[in-house]
Amino acid sequence: MSKAQYIDKINLKMLRSRIQQLIISKNIPMEALSDRTNFTPKQIYRIIYGNGNTSISNIFAIAEAMELHIMELFVIDFKIPSYDIDIDFYRKKPKVKADKTKDKPITAAAAIRILSSDGYFKKTDRINEEKTLNRIVKDCKSRFRDDFKTSEFSSALLYSFKKGLLKRYKQKNTDSFVYCIL
Repeated sequence: MSKAQYIDKINLKMLRSRIQQLIISKNIPMEALSDRTNFTPKQIYRIIYGNGNTSISNIFAIAEAMELHIMELFVIDFKIPSYDIDIDFYRKKPKVKADKTKDKPITAAAAIRILSSDGYFKKTDRINEEKTLNRIVKDCKSRFRDDFKTSEFSSALLYSFKKGLLKRYKQKNTDSFVYCIL
């Protein structure tokens, strides 16, 4: 038994509404769209007014027939979800230190949250205590897991910075970023 085809009804409805608005504003008859795309009028109607899924190729054909760039059709109020930084990075065989976690390996994002709550990111003027990416990874490897990768922390630290959870500034002597809580 195969899975049902995924149909994003909400965003398809907004896309179809946008296409309908553009057809009206450009005063393009359905027959013209049919001639320009080599689709039957019934196919055109299903693409523009239907409830089912349509292919991206059909959308390209409609855009060309309307003499529009494809992006003009996609000027819709598309909602972008916001996800927590607890992204589980896919690991083959995590090397978890037994005394730290029992159920599942700690993620870089969780490690950053734990370090933040422990005061790890407090700003300091001592150069040997600046929290650069390499220093954070090294400290987390010794504290949480041996197999942390720098790329995991790079993404998690950037996300924390963009969300305003951490501040960052350029280190004077190496031009690498230092992360802290002000």
